[in-house]
Amino acid sequence: MAKSFYKVPASIARSFLDHEITLSKGGWAAKPSPIKQLLFFGGGALALLWVTTSTFVSSASAGFIAMFVIWGLAVIVYFGGMTKTKELRAMSVPALLAYVPATSRHVYTRRSSNPSDFYSMVGIDGIDDDGRIHFSDGGEGQVYLVVGSASYLLFDEDRIGILDRVDAFWRKVDSNCEWATITTKEPQRIYHQVANLERRNQALEIRDPDLIELQNEQYDILTQHVGGKFTSIHQYLLLKGKTTDALRRSHMVLQAEVEGSSLMIKEATVLDKAESQSMLQVFYQGIDDELLSLNASLS
Repeated sequence: MAKSFYKVPASIARSFLDHEITLSKGGWAAKPSPIKQLLFFGGGALALLWVTTSTFVSSASAGFIAMFVIWGLAVIVYFGGMTKTKELRAMSVPALLAYVPATSRHVYTRRSSNPSDFYSMVGIDGIDDDGRIHFSDGGEGQVYLVVGSASYLLFDEDRIGILDRVDAFWRKVDSNCEWATITTKEPQRIYHQVANLERRNQALEIRDPDLIELQNEQYDILTQHVGGKFTSIHQYLLLKGKTTDALRRSHMVLQAEVEGSSLMIKEATVLDKAESQSMLQVFYQGIDDELLSLNASLS
């Protein structure tokens, strides 16, 4: 039976410092705080006290010391705050310092440039003709275009059935393979419409100029407007296995789910090399027509 509500379970990678405690039953201290945050506040307060009493700051005027203490407390409170991923803001300082140099904010893709920076960002060694992705960490992956069953118009029994099916599915997934759901907003796919238009063109017995012009107009509308300017939501499923065997087992689990029921996944289409590159292009280039393609930047 599906649950009435769900929550994100606690990570098994938590340490002692990640445990949360409550200091008071009421007021601002009633909110649970992790031990690492309390230690950061305590260490920051002691460091601020030492700086104001044992360094050159202690010889300054009272007004300057007061302003310095207020500034120091503000810094401690800000960097001691928690992010949405339950990490201290102070943990992002090393990444921020690494991002400050201008050379760290630009990745050049010219033929004469060092490819190490771009390679470290992509993390992909290559893609086979069948769409098999080889990652730089030794893993292998495959991308699927998936269609689900979720909708705001579902009946209660259908919603319960989908939730039960999804809950049972994730209980049998192999932990040696990552399942990443990718949601993008891309131009609408018009392959079937264009193919149908071509079949009509081939079956046209009378090659009347007006009919040919009408078909060309329909083709331009499909390619230039529907498939170029109008975007829709697409969902992909990326399977990344640590080994080839792990990816094969996950593929069998996915195939069995698609063939056994349409509650969770109605369709799953394996993407080939060209389609996988087109999907990845959304992340590394975007879909804006004003952006230059990667091939153009390398030429």
